[in-house]
Amino acid sequence: MSATTRSLLNHPREQYAHLNIGAAVLAALLFVLGFIGHPAIPWAVNVLGLGVLATITISQAIHAWHLRQGQLSQTMEGAIAALIMILTFSITRALQGVGVELYQLLYFTLALLVALASRRTGFILVATAIGVEVGAQVFGTSMGQAGELELLSPSVAHIDWTTLVIRCGTFALFGTLANVIHGAEITTQRRKHQREVEQERANLVKEAREFRLFNSDRLWETASAGRERAEQLIMTDAIEAVHHSTYVSLRLLKTSLSCHTCVLLWFDNDSRELHIKELVSDSDSLLEVPIEPARGVIGGISRRREPVNLRDLKQNYRGIPYYMEPQGVKHFLGVPVIEAGHLSGVLCVDRKQDEPFDALDVDMLEEAAAYILRAVQNERLFASIEKSKYELGRFFEASRRLNAVLTPEDVWREALASVAEISEFDFAAFTTYDPDTDTHTITQVALSPTMGKAPSGWIDETFKSNAGWVSMVVKNRHYLPYGGHVRDASPLVFEREHTLGGMQSMVVLPLIAQDQALGTLVIGHHKPNLYTTERREMLEVVSNQVAISLQNANLYAQMETMATRDALTSLPNRRSFMTRLSEAMARHKRSGRTFGVILTDIDKFKSVNDTYGHPVGDEVLRQVARAFRETLRETDMPARYGGEEFIVLLEETEMEGCEALANRLRVAVSELVFQSEQGPFQCTISMGIGIWPDDNEDAGELIELADQALYYSKKNGRNQVNVYNKLIADGKIKAGSGH
Repeated sequence: MSATTRSLLNHPREQYAHLNIGAAVLAALLFVLGFIGHPAIPWAVNVLGLGVLATITISQAIHAWHLRQGQLSQTMEGAIAALIMILTFSITRALQGVGVELYQLLYFTLALLVALASRRTGFILVATAIGVEVGAQVFGTSMGQAGELELLSPSVAHIDWTTLVIRCGTFALFGTLANVIHGAEITTQRRKHQREVEQERANLVKEAREFRLFNSDRLWETASAGRERAEQLIMTDAIEAVHHSTYVSLRLLKTSLSCHTCVLLWFDNDSRELHIKELVSDSDSLLEVPIEPARGVIGGISRRREPVNLRDLKQNYRGIPYYMEPQGVKHFLGVPVIEAGHLSGVLCVDRKQDEPFDALDVDMLEEAAAYILRAVQNERLFASIEKSKYELGRFFEASRRLNAVLTPEDVWREALASVAEISEFDFAAFTTYDPDTDTHTITQVALSPTMGKAPSGWIDETFKSNAGWVSMVVKNRHYLPYGGHVRDASPLVFEREHTLGGMQSMVVLPLIAQDQALGTLVIGHHKPNLYTTERREMLEVVSNQVAISLQNANLYAQMETMATRDALTSLPNRRSFMTRLSEAMARHKRSGRTFGVILTDIDKFKSVNDTYGHPVGDEVLRQVARAFRETLRETDMPARYGGEEFIVLLEETEMEGCEALANRLRVAVSELVFQSEQGPFQCTISMGIGIWPDDNEDAGELIELADQALYYSKKNGRNQVNVYNKLIADGKIKAGSGH
């Protein structure tokens, strides 16, 4: 069901909850003001008001009782409980008016409601009771306060402080005690329910293994609750179907063969004991404990694996092992249930009347045994198909999520989630491989809750190719170790400094995209024999999808870098700078702090290109950009503005700080020495500074003013820094003048 559909279905229920809240608030106001249950109100009005309130409260309570099967919301629960509390207030005050003192009823009603409600609703009820009592005291309508009503005239003079403190304190005491007792009871019941659920699930697992509904010795594990739920549903449906088919078969046998008992005995998972799996009998004396396969008449069937037909048994014959005591059975027939040469169970029938089983009865019983076996095999196949269907769904979901990510970090996160849906792990890691440097980098590490936090210092750790599993997997593009078994106590997975001890199951899979090994997926577990061939093949599918998604994410990152950074200097480009400038203006408007913009270009850069060539000019630009990165703070942003021009954003910096930092940049560039075929040479830069908001609050205008200051620096000797508002103050340039 989509979120939109759920919203539409829940909308009427939310409106209904709001109506109940409104009714509770209105009832509280009417009580506080004295319109319900007050002795000063005519009895006819009181009866009418109480009747209406009681009708609304009871109808809503009945409706809530029916709605509880559909998950009654806490809001609706609290509103209805408040209505019941206010009705009790009103009835108690009305009875007090005719001489019946029942104020203690309020305390017990509150305790009962708190005990039955959730903890949050309990606190709301206590607050409601105290609030109603305080309001009634303020308006002079509380129980015990006599006199004429003065509507809408609250006064502190009405308050009986002693009574108010006692009543409110008692409300709080009763509510707290009920809440504590209720909470302890809920905890006990929850634990009991959890034990029952776990026991029932263990029984289902046991039966599923005995019927071989799962082909391995253990169920497919997972870290996700969704997988566990799907597993349980498939298992439950399969077991119920087997029991139903078996029961129908035994019922038909009992009728057609006129039997006293028809019973199917089935071996447990270890083939050591037999259990009654299904029966149809006129006797109430059947065993519920395991039966030894060599016991009584069952022993002959188990040893020879042939039908056993016994006639004219003695009255007190004790050789039928599924009875607690002799039943006076005269004739017995049992046939083995054999699957692929393996004895799975025994199908037995017996009679009390003196009519032996003949050859036709033996054939019928053997056909019934074959039918029951086919039913088990069919359900086993169905469970396998459902499992495959579920796995395909998980694969599709993993593929969909991985195709939607755009960054390597998102790829790692979604990949771990996908791996967890396929198999549990105690340790998982991703590595990337750089063929240019022949190095591997651990990019992601995840541990199960039982293992604790990821080892410190592992993430982003780089190591050279070696004889470890990660390096060998990348080199050979084939998983390791064979069969997923770890034979060494501390295998060399990454490098000697990063050891994994105690892992009995592990698999290292290559991440291959377009015939290139991008890295590896490493997962391990302390349990043995966990990563079977089937599970490894599923993980290989995910690892291939991870490799493709990682390659796409890397390409996206490259494209994003090309769109936001200058290819020559690796500085942000003009577009990125303008975006950052707009964001800085919004932040500084809120904080009221100033910031500066420095516009600079390299002096006589055209002559550098003409004299030394464009390749040397490009190197000048790269080294100047590096000087900017090394000199500026991390919070500052240098960018290439165009040609030989650079621009710098200095956040939260006053004019003096901007000027000092600009001069440091100027000196750093002037000390650079560039090499060329004509010999070494040096360059200088000129700079102009605009201050926001002192000079201008518009981004484009601010850069224009910094450009005017830069023009003044170049015109008056170069290799200098000038601030726009200083030039204005000194009269060196006129406001608004261009160049």
